[in-house]
Amino acid sequence: MSEQDPRLRRAIRGTIHRRLLINALVDPDEAAHHLPGGLRPHVSGEGTVVGCCLLSIDSIRPAGIPARFGSRLRAAAHRISVEWDDDAGTSVGVYVPVRHTDSRPARMLGGRWFPGVHRRATIEVAENEQCLDWLVEPQEDADRFGIHVAASIPSTAPVSPGEPIGGTCLAAAVGLSPDHRGVLEAARMDPDHRVAQLVEIDRIDSQFLAGFVSARPAPSYLMRDVDVRWTPARAPRIRAHEVSA
Repeated sequence: MSEQDPRLRRAIRGTIHRRLLINALVDPDEAAHHLPGGLRPHVSGEGTVVGCCLLSIDSIRPAGIPARFGSRLRAAAHRISVEWDDDAGTSVGVYVPVRHTDSRPARMLGGRWFPGVHRRATIEVAENEQCLDWLVEPQEDADRFGIHVAASIPSTAPVSPGEPIGGTCLAAAVGLSPDHRGVLEAARMDPDHRVAQLVEIDRIDSQFLAGFVSARPAPSYLMRDVDVRWTPARAPRIRAHEVSA
């Protein structure tokens, strides 16, 4: 996006009710095969973090609009931790090849009015204080990137980004993803805190994660009740891979 692109002046606000980050570590060489040229796997500890981000968001609306006029949505994103070179040096963020949502406005506006193309999905959530169960069922015939995850929430103290994996996935601010033309666009997420709780993944069915033969489990996290501001960011001039089911 150029400096004149009006999307650079747009912002979205909302409150993340739940953000479940399911993580795995993979060999960087394997992760590189899933990235467009110009992006490199970011190494955290003994590998590159990949995973699924499941979101339940309340009061999402353009910045400046009162929260009571916002809407609710659920979304899912598949992520790979990456780095790239820009004028400031080396930047770190996540590459998001595929997103899903149950929100029609998000599908209509994503990749047009604001960065982030979303595919259509049915998303069901069951939760209590001890466990979470998410089911993401894509609604396009050729789309096989569904997710079913069950997680337990131990009675442990919250954690802040610190250790390599938590620091990578919780502190990541910029997400890169292909627009409707296949060109990378970027969005920045600025939450009012990055405190999270460790969770235990009891079950995970994900075609995306199953595509990494070197994947092994890594710490996963749950964030709750976070006020967030999203803004478009400057993306490297890279054409992304076409992502198939």
